[in-house]
Amino acid sequence: MPSRPHRPRPRRAGRSALLCLALALALPLLAACSGTSSADDKTFAIATFFPTSGADALLGQSLQNAVDLAAKQNANLGSGYTLTVDHLDAAGSDAASAAATFAADPAVMGVVGPLDSDAALKMAPIAAQNGLTTISPSATLPGLTQADQAQAEGVSFDQLHPKGKPVAFFRLPETDNALGKAAADLATASSQSHGLGAQSVFLVDDGSASAKALASAFAQELKARHGGVAGQQSVAAGVPDSAQSAVTAIIKADPDIVFYAGDMAAGAELRATLSLTGAPQLTILTAGPSADHPAWASTVGVTPAAAYTIGILPARDLSTLPGAKDFIAAYQSAFQGAAPLPQAALAYDAAMDEIAAIRSLVKAGQPVTRAAILAAVASAKYSGVTGTIAFDKNGDNAAPIGFSVYTCDTKGTWQYQTPLNG
Repeated sequence: MPSRPHRPRPRRAGRSALLCLALALALPLLAACSGTSSADDKTFAIATFFPTSGADALLGQSLQNAVDLAAKQNANLGSGYTLTVDHLDAAGSDAASAAATFAADPAVMGVVGPLDSDAALKMAPIAAQNGLTTISPSATLPGLTQADQAQAEGVSFDQLHPKGKPVAFFRLPETDNALGKAAADLATASSQSHGLGAQSVFLVDDGSASAKALASAFAQELKARHGGVAGQQSVAAGVPDSAQSAVTAIIKADPDIVFYAGDMAAGAELRATLSLTGAPQLTILTAGPSADHPAWASTVGVTPAAAYTIGILPARDLSTLPGAKDFIAAYQSAFQGAAPLPQAALAYDAAMDEIAAIRSLVKAGQPVTRAAILAAVASAKYSGVTGTIAFDKNGDNAAPIGFSVYTCDTKGTWQYQTPLNG
C-alpha cells in the first residue's frame, strides 16, 4: 500500500475544510473540525513527522519506513475500512504547523513522532487540544510528561497539557534523567566492570532543553559517584569556531573523557575538531541520537576521526529483542534488503499501538473517533517488537526499555556492545 503524500484531498478542498485548516493554524487551542472521517470516506490515516532530508535523513527514513510497514500490513481494517499514511518531513518544517495540519485533517487518527524533544514541545499542546494521539519513539525531555521536571527545565507544563484535556502525548523511551544516570554510571565504572574508569569529565551540550537536562542528570550522578566536572560548554552545529572553542577548553582541562549531549550534527563537529586538532584518542561518550547514527562518520568527515566514540542509545539493539526477527524480515522484504535501525522498531510499535486501537473500534462496530482512539491507547496494553507498551497517567511507557551501548571504530562503523538498564 503506497503512503499518502500529505496534501489536501480534492474532496476536502471546499470552504469548510479550508476554514478548519485556517483555524487550526491560527488558533491551535481550538479543536479540529472533526474527530472522525467523513461519512462517505472509510479511509483513516496515521501521520508521521520525522526528518527525511538533511543530517538525520537516514535515521528519519528508517523510522518512517517502519510506520509505512505497519500501515501496509494493516491496509485493510475490516468492515470496508482502509488505512493509509501521511508524511511530513521534519527537516526545515515547523513542528507546530505540522501538528495543526494533521489536526485539521479529519482522517488523521494518530501521529507517530516527532524524533526530538524540541519538536515535541511544539506539537504536544496542539495534540492535546485536538485529542490527537501522538506517540514519540525518541523524545526524552523529562518535562514533556512530568510537571515537576518541566518547571526545572523552564517548560510551561500547563501549556503542554491544557487543563481539562486528556493526555494525548505519549513516549516510548526513558527520559534524559535515566539516560544521564546510566551514562555516568558507565563513565565511572571500573574497566573490570566494563566501564570507562573516568573520574574527571568535561561536559558538552548543544544548547537544547533535552541536552541540558541530560548533561545535568549526568553531572548529578557523576558527583554521587565521586567524580568531578572538569568543565562545561555548549556548541552549535555550523557556527564558526563553536566546536573549536569547546575543544580548546577541553584540552586545557585535560579530562579523562568528554561527555556530549545533543544532536548528531553538533556532536560530529565536536568529534572532528577534537580528533583533528590535538586529542584524537580522547574518548567522547555520547548519549542520545548520535549513538549508532548511520550518518555519524560521514558527518564527521574524516572516517578514522569518527572513532574513539562510545554511544548510549535510548533503544534496545534489535539483536537483543526476541520478537524482532519477523519485524526485520518484513522490513527488509519491503525496503529492498535495508536493515532497520533500533529506533525503527519503536516507531513500528508506536504505529501498531495506534492501529490496534483503530482495529478494536472497527471490530466492535463503534465509531472511530480520536477520543475513542486516545482512550484506548491510554488504557490498553500492546505487546510489540520492543516489549509490552502500557502508558502511565503521564504518558510515559510503564515498561522501561533500557539502553544499548555502541562503539565507533576507525572504519566509521558502530558496533553493538552491551545493554544497560535504565
